[in-house]
Amino acid sequence: MTENVLGQVSAWGFVCYSEHDGTWQILPQEKNERWKLQLEGNRWLLIVDNVPQINFYPDEAINFLELRRSSLKDKELNP
Repeated sequence: MTENVLGQVSAWGFVCYSEHDGTWQILPQEKNERWKLQLEGNRWLLIVDNVPQINFYPDEAINFLELRRSSLKDKELNP
């Protein structure tokens, strides 16, 4: 399931990488956004300003990132 999430969101333009310890992270498309998703077991932990916020199941993580992607597109179309 991790591969599905990583494949989908990287196709959308999010940065996905693995830390030296093997922990996967997904970063926002915009550098000024201060959140990231980090894989913890079978869930994705949303971290904002280095403060853990919520655990997402893989399908919830995809939904979250799809909303982020949509809001970014809206900003580009309506500056």
